[in-house]
Amino acid sequence: MVTPHRLEVVTQDREVIADALNRIVEHRARVSFDEPGAADFAIRSATYGDFRAWRVRIGGVRYTATVPPLPMITAGVIAEGRALSRFGRAEMPLRAGDGVLFPEGGQHDGEYGNTVMLYVQVPHAYVAGVAGEPGLRFEANTPVSARMRRYWGETTAYLFRQLTAPGADLGPLLVEQLRRLAATSALCAFPHTAMTRAYRPGPGHEPASAVRRAVAYMEDNAARPLTVADIAAAAGVGARGLQAAFRRHLDTTPLERLRRIRLERVRQELRDADPGGGVTVREVARRWGFANPGRFAGQYRVLFGETPAETLRS
Repeated sequence: MVTPHRLEVVTQDREVIADALNRIVEHRARVSFDEPGAADFAIRSATYGDFRAWRVRIGGVRYTATVPPLPMITAGVIAEGRALSRFGRAEMPLRAGDGVLFPEGGQHDGEYGNTVMLYVQVPHAYVAGVAGEPGLRFEANTPVSARMRRYWGETTAYLFRQLTAPGADLGPLLVEQLRRLAATSALCAFPHTAMTRAYRPGPGHEPASAVRRAVAYMEDNAARPLTVADIAAAAGVGARGLQAAFRRHLDTTPLERLRRIRLERVRQELRDADPGGGVTVREVARRWGFANPGRFAGQYRVLFGETPAETLRS
């Protein structure tokens, strides 16, 4: 299990409000209200190393924030109410359901009142690694389409629920899966340079031996939180070259193959378990990085022709 740093505050005190928010993102905060008894502030967050999710409810107060350039990719969604954001000279009204990404290398000013917001934060270098674009730069602060707006809102809410659930048994594989989901979702939802870069010839043909080295490394380290960069380094090739080699030689991707290996490990544990010994499918699946029970069960059945519960009973 990965032990998170958790923060939960419910208060009506303006000093406590500002202090709690600064413990999440350092910034200049101004909090005012006409009726102190009407203030309704709550924050809930969970931090797993360099990966964080939080929810803020601001009611009965006028809250203004000036946020300096942030060292990590920070993006979220307005879950309830409205907000007003300013990026340089651009002013952006936000309503419920709108996604927003804090500008890279620039200051952000926001005004909030009777607003509920959800945010996730992931290192820029990690997101750039997932994109395979070392010089990655996000080019706008809102999602690329209405469909991506909905997708980003749903994904952010899902990540928050998973990461902040009281007593959540999140092992390192599950935390890595959720961190990767945050990165890939941001890359899908918000415009960036990897979407618009000019065509460049793909990597040269990597030999099948590189794929064999990569598979062997994944087999030996399946219980560790692995990234494509880790696997490529072990195989002695670049990340883009490894992706192309897996497509050419195995008609899959490195992470799809890693998921299959982990599904096989789940099956082996279920087959070895004593059905009366208290072992549960959910417990084993989460230990191997599968957070969504329905999706896990579907993938398992497609691969093995039976449900996880049937494997455990047998």
